[in-house]
Amino acid sequence: MRADSIGKESAPDLLAIGQHQSRKYGRVAPPLQQRMKHDFYRGSRFPDWVKPVWLVLCLGMFIGVPNSAYAEEVAILKSAEIGAYSEAIDAFKSALPSSFQVTLEYDLQGDMAKGRNLARRIRASDADVVLAVGLKAALAAKLEILDVPVIVSLVLDPKKYGLPTSNMVCLSLNIPFEEHLKPLQTLVPQVSRIGVLFDPQKTKGLHDQLQQDARARGLTIVSEEVHDEQEVAKALRAIEKKIDALWLLPDSTVLTENTLDFLISTTLEANIPMVAFSAGLVQSGAVVGAYMNYADIGRQAARLSQRLLSETPSAILGTIVPPDHVHQSINRKSATYLGLPINETVLRQFDEQY
Repeated sequence: MRADSIGKESAPDLLAIGQHQSRKYGRVAPPLQQRMKHDFYRGSRFPDWVKPVWLVLCLGMFIGVPNSAYAEEVAILKSAEIGAYSEAIDAFKSALPSSFQVTLEYDLQGDMAKGRNLARRIRASDADVVLAVGLKAALAAKLEILDVPVIVSLVLDPKKYGLPTSNMVCLSLNIPFEEHLKPLQTLVPQVSRIGVLFDPQKTKGLHDQLQQDARARGLTIVSEEVHDEQEVAKALRAIEKKIDALWLLPDSTVLTENTLDFLISTTLEANIPMVAFSAGLVQSGAVVGAYMNYADIGRQAARLSQRLLSETPSAILGTIVPPDHVHQSINRKSATYLGLPINETVLRQFDEQY
């Protein structure tokens, strides 16, 4: 007998053996199903009081178990293994309601070709919404995921890369101008001229928006272009006597390990308060800062995923959404060094103090 036919041929053989054994004792055995049915009912004569209890227990088994068949499926695509990305994703998962389930989670590992392949897998899945974390993940989703809502996070200046598309919503990393200006004006109410160093190849869009926002509030932006980190010192010297404060943009040409100490020490010596965009820069010596917490970004993305699936069509698709919460911090030592007022009333206006 062939191995692949065992399941088909052995069952009749077993039944024939059973009938043979029954005839040996003078009778034919009833079919197997009939005997099982008889045995079940013979052993199932429970007392009347057991029956309702049995029913409640059986119903409870089904009621108590969540039905994942109705869960909204979420896919996550991240650009690389970076601490900021992981912090945002962990917060995103924790903030999702129980009706949402993360079914796919992929890491591009910085490889765009791999990212496109993973994005195609997501599109072929049953995902209801996608979280793309980082630029490469967002671009892979842009190219391959065309008919599923995508939340794009941790991408600086998304418009520069043609984001968002019609099925996307971007979480902005740009702090509204008013939120940045608020901590500065708390300490320097009469500020009117703000200095900016920028690389036009990297942050021209942010610089232009800053100029527009400042002009609308009667403030002047005094800017200097920097094309290499070696030019930072010269650029700052060129504007330091023309400004009331220095405004840092997230520009990797201007801000490097080699330039940060120079920027901090020079502005302190020149009595110029420096406005930063991260807690780390404020801790390092910038006087004030306004920034987002990566976990806050993840939690906001979770709220957006619920909104995307509750609205048909969603009004936020194709838009860039500002942050829900902005943190403001102060470096007390730097403020004291510059002779700025830091009484208790002032300090209460900041979320963090260093």
